Amino acid sequence: MSTSAQSRPAPRQTGMKSLAGGLAFLCLVLFLLAVEQKQVVEAWRALREAAVPAAGRTVDWAVRGLSGEASGMDGLKQAVVGTGGPAAALETDSVLFGEFAPADAETRNAVGAVTFVGAAVRFESGDSLRTTPLRIAAGRERYTFSQTFAGRLDAPEDAQIELRRIVPASRAEPVAPSALCGGRTPGVIALLHRRDRVDLMLFRARTVVGPEAPADALCGHWRFHAR
Repeated sequence: MSTSAQSRPAPRQTGMKSLAGGLAFLCLVLFLLAVEQKQVVEAWRALREAAVPAAGRTVDWAVRGLSGEASGMDGLKQAVVGTGGPAAALETDSVLFGEFAPADAETRNAVGAVTFVGAAVRFESGDSLRTTPLRIAAGRERYTFSQTFAGRLDAPEDAQIELRRIVPASRAEPVAPSALCGGRTPGVIALLHRRDRVDLMLFRARTVVGPEAPADALCGHWRFHAR
């Protein structure tokens, strides 16, 4: 066997080295972004929603850097986050917390004010819901066969709608029926937080929020604003 053949690295070793190098570079990117908390949020969103495209953009940034064409940290941040993210994302980065007043007469008569404290959603009417994260829906998604969140909430199609599942206050008892849902058991709430405004939609239990949901899945839609 020739000396050059003996010194050539095995394909498996080459692949492992490439993978290790890519992971090390990605860790470096996240470390640099961790200097500012807001950039951590952006990095997490990029990895969660478009990990592969983000990695490709980051590699492109590195290549441009080698040729002197990169735009420093701003270019790195844009490479990780991208430019096609949801337009409403920046308005929902903060944790929803505190008391909000009813924004219209319908909300005032139905539930009054609402207070968000951790996982709890408490209405002035006396109703209280305990929630747990479900998923993020886009405004363009349909919550029933014929209606989208964007259409109902007067929001952009790329707005981020936070869906929360309603859970029992304790494991020993199920979720109780609520007057907010016409005496039926509530199952999911949808929240859209836009600066000082909050839209809340309540759906009954045992209903998939999506195109398959029946028209009566929505129990109510209420609007609030910051006090």
